[in-house]
Amino acid sequence: MPMRLATAARHFAQLCFDFVESHTSPAREPVGTVRSDETKMNEEADEPAEAREETADEAEERMRKGRDDELEGDCRQLLLNLGIKAATELVSVHWNPRLRSTAGYAAFPSWRIELNPRLIGFEGQVERTLKHELAHLVAYFRAGRRRIEPHGQEWRQACADLGIPGEPAHHRLPFPRSTMQRNHTYQCPSCGVQVGRVRPFKRATACIVCCRKHSRGAFDARFKFVKVPTKD
Repeated sequence: MPMRLATAARHFAQLCFDFVESHTSPAREPVGTVRSDETKMNEEADEPAEAREETADEAEERMRKGRDDELEGDCRQLLLNLGIKAATELVSVHWNPRLRSTAGYAAFPSWRIELNPRLIGFEGQVERTLKHELAHLVAYFRAGRRRIEPHGQEWRQACADLGIPGEPAHHRLPFPRSTMQRNHTYQCPSCGVQVGRVRPFKRATACIVCCRKHSRGAFDARFKFVKVPTKD
């Protein structure tokens, strides 16, 4: 009986020693321990990511996808700077390889911008054209239901607000010129000026020169364009 008590006492003492040792010694991984992939991923996630420039292949792949999230983010920030928060969730930017002579295109009220992929070959032209087209949308938004000229005073003011004052209405980049035939000719019944169109007017359109001169720029049916035979 005394021997059993002595053995039990030694066993109890060893347990106490092991308990104290495990709670006072620093935790160490056994030699040769392999950490799980999850542990590695968690540790790597805590490390700051290094910024890097986009490669040409990545830029080309981004264009092939059509919609450009990065440029959309730029537009949202510009709109926020102008206090137009309502449009930040509407604006979208797309690369359109079907554009040939046109550098960009803007559609309102859909807030859609399309860019010519050829712009990527000219330094600074992607950002400038993006702001050029965004200025159209800003101008139309500010005008509300009032009709304005595409490259009028409202557009020029929007360009200045977006950081491109003095922006020309049309680009001078060496893009292929359009060879589409203007098979529809219209004439102003007042001043006689003629305009050629690839497609016919879809709504009543009047001569802007005569409307400015006699109607303060408002549409006036007296100066509505009339279709005339196209000269060969």
